[in-house]
Amino acid sequence: MKQTRKEGMLEISELKAFDGIYNNVSSQEEDAEFSSLWNQLILRDKIDLLDFRNAKIRLSTIGNNQIKATWLLGDTAKKSILLDGKLKDNYFVSRHNRIIIPIPLIYGQIKNNQFQLWLGQDNQLHLDRLQNRWGWVFVFLAGADNTSSYKYEKAK
Repeated sequence: MKQTRKEGMLEISELKAFDGIYNNVSSQEEDAEFSSLWNQLILRDKIDLLDFRNAKIRLSTIGNNQIKATWLLGDTAKKSILLDGKLKDNYFVSRHNRIIIPIPLIYGQIKNNQFQLWLGQDNQLHLDRLQNRWGWVFVFLAGADNTSSYKYEKAK
């Protein structure tokens, strides 16, 4: 993903700046199930509906290249995942989640999923999500790119 300076972006020198508890539902609430913070972080096509509207997501730094995301319902942790990535130009950029299916000269497909997190001066977590796919059958090529941006309020 391309990191460009965005208006209202906080300068971040260490990953710990992302630590906090955030609302799971995006402040835009378009396609709330899909755009929930949890579903954007897990980078899967299948959505996780575990009471997403009432959930909070706690982000806590582990070392220099990982953030632990924990799904909270009240004060109870329901699920956790580790997010691998790195701090780059005020963004936490996730590692590429690539799937490559090659069958030489007949069929091929490449999928990529990735996100980047940044903090705004409004004390909200912003997430930009990149999904792109392309493939071929014999000599015919096809592709699709999708980039989405979401904003999540800091709960605590």
